[in-house]
Amino acid sequence: MLVRIAALAGRPLAGAVLWPVALFFVCTGSAARRASRSYLGRVYGHRASALQVLRHFHAFAVCTLDRWLILAGHGPRLDVRTHRPPAVAAATAKGRGAVVLVSHLGSFEVLRQLGAGAHGVPLRIVLDRSHGGRAIALLERLDPAFAGSIIDAGRGGPELVLALREALAAGCSVGIMADRLRTADEPSVPVLLLGGTVRLPAAPWVLAGVLGVPVVAAFGLYRGGGRYDAVFELLAERVERGRAGRDAAIARLAQDYAARLERHLRRAPYNWFNFFAYWSDEAAGD
Repeated sequence: MLVRIAALAGRPLAGAVLWPVALFFVCTGSAARRASRSYLGRVYGHRASALQVLRHFHAFAVCTLDRWLILAGHGPRLDVRTHRPPAVAAATAKGRGAVVLVSHLGSFEVLRQLGAGAHGVPLRIVLDRSHGGRAIALLERLDPAFAGSIIDAGRGGPELVLALREALAAGCSVGIMADRLRTADEPSVPVLLLGGTVRLPAAPWVLAGVLGVPVVAAFGLYRGGGRYDAVFELLAERVERGRAGRDAAIARLAQDYAARLERHLRRAPYNWFNFFAYWSDEAAGD
């Protein structure tokens, strides 16, 4: 319904409709509301107001709507400015692709279809189809080609590596979610973020080492209105493969990634879309 409103009456009207939608979820989603207030408190250094929490929810709703619009073919209405420094261009110009670390900061759909596509570098996203099946099914209905852009993270290790190698050989980069664990028992790396400890998945770094390709951090930051910044930053030309130095290298690179993530969180605080108890010392109060 919202996609049709945006397509027929314009995105601003659809965005206005999202305010009561966001307010509904602020009022009814106690766990998400607590997570929002805790996160915003870390960014601003004081207890977040109800209006700030509402703005946070609304930004998530807008980015979700824009994702649907992009998949429905209305992406050109958005103003996406790509920031791709020479170091990133040089690292990926050798025809080997890259492991692109994406996150729940802003919109990775902007990165996949508009930011990366502007430079002729297709980006395939690694997603677990067993999680969010209904949402993925909706996205595939809006854009049937979306299914072909997904690499299923639920595959076994060797099968997943083979699929990634095939994507890289075809001239694609592969996007992997790097800010959230899929399961509580998967290998992880502790890092400092916004004054607290979080655990980031180790798999993206291990896979980059196995594949022998550069690692790039990418952020699709919502700037208000119809504006986005697609930001690409080179993290490593290559990840250490040998066991002796690999763990230390991964710990160092993961902390570097967390520092870059924090910098963008402070510059665009309402773009953070992890609405759950994210930090190990997360406060329980509302």
